[in-house]
Amino acid sequence: MARRLLIPLIFILFGILLAFGLLEIAVRVTGKTPPAGEPAFFWQDDARFGWFHAPGAEGYYFNPPGEYHAYARVNSAGLIDQDYTLKKPEGVYRILVLGDSFTEGLRVPMDAAFHSILEEKLKAMGKRVEVINGGVAGWGADQELLFYREIGRNYEPDMVLLAFFPGNDIMNNAIALESKNFGQVRKPYFLLEDGRLVLHNQPVGSEAGLGDETETTAPRLQLIPDHPPLAFLLPLLQRSAFYRYFIPRLRVIAPGLALKLAQWGLIEPGQETRIAEQGPDYIPLAYGVYKTPLDEPWREGWRITEALLAELKRDVEEDGAELRVVVIPAQLQVESAVWRHIMQTYPAMQPFDWDVDQPNRMLADILDRQYTPYLDLLPIFRAWDGPTLFFPIDGHWNPRGHRLAGDTLFNWLQKDILTDEN
Repeated sequence: MARRLLIPLIFILFGILLAFGLLEIAVRVTGKTPPAGEPAFFWQDDARFGWFHAPGAEGYYFNPPGEYHAYARVNSAGLIDQDYTLKKPEGVYRILVLGDSFTEGLRVPMDAAFHSILEEKLKAMGKRVEVINGGVAGWGADQELLFYREIGRNYEPDMVLLAFFPGNDIMNNAIALESKNFGQVRKPYFLLEDGRLVLHNQPVGSEAGLGDETETTAPRLQLIPDHPPLAFLLPLLQRSAFYRYFIPRLRVIAPGLALKLAQWGLIEPGQETRIAEQGPDYIPLAYGVYKTPLDEPWREGWRITEALLAELKRDVEEDGAELRVVVIPAQLQVESAVWRHIMQTYPAMQPFDWDVDQPNRMLADILDRQYTPYLDLLPIFRAWDGPTLFFPIDGHWNPRGHRLAGDTLFNWLQKDILTDEN
């Protein structure tokens, strides 16, 4: 009996090993092997802004699934761009782009980011133009305002183009939300006091703890044992190209299975584990911008945001330049399947009402009141009839998304810029 059972088990084991070996070969031959090691790191602490790029930092930026693998370099002024003279050359039209990680553009080659595409197309029309990338990951409009005052205005831009991402910029602008998200105060911030913006915590650390309204949360569940039973296999598995390709995708499509594998020690705990440890009532903070009606911390975030946009517009116009805004769409707004997946992942969201278009309407109302020209890319991205514009797991734009944004910006700006005599 034992012998009769042993032979089928050997064949099953052989079949599993053969399948795994073929998949390993396929991943390697097709060039889908995710990069090994750690991606380059481009940021450093900064007393003025909280964090900023480290001048001269360079290398390849990638994520564990290997969705992108792009080289970038920080120039001597701390911008992910080529070097520029502070004084604007005679006859050159300058655009300074402010924004967060979408603008920073680390996930695509530097010449494939939307602001580089805009510059390329304007130059092709015969315009002497420089489009300067002032984007920094994680920044909100508060840090962008401070950057403009400290550094950006020195480049003498003719136009400041603010790339506003409603998906997290409102949260970034409100310290009650931002500190809860980070677990601490890591940046300077503004509060509305008697109806006016007042800057706090600059230099960073000068008001330690002030404004940190991190809420006390329930202790996390401990779902991973201290000594998972199969953890001894992990170093061997991590040498496999197929394993490194497959596991990040498994975390997205089957988080429950990924959690089990983490409990056995066959994968490192990841996002699926962190979510499960929060308990069944967990709702990610950032999605609060889509909740209707908004909770009070988010309403305050919008009030601060409106004041910050007004301040930036006033500063830019006092310098003789023009402020324009381009509104960056989120993947969950463009691809309905992503929002459905979010609602399934976080069941505690289901009793509430959500409106993914709400932040765009609210931002449009602010910009209309302030007479600031703007371009909302959301309808353009929704009308796109082609392959995805986003990296599916990472959620930022892929090269197609940057190309569509750059082309659309060119169509919006070309008439005014090409006829400008500066």
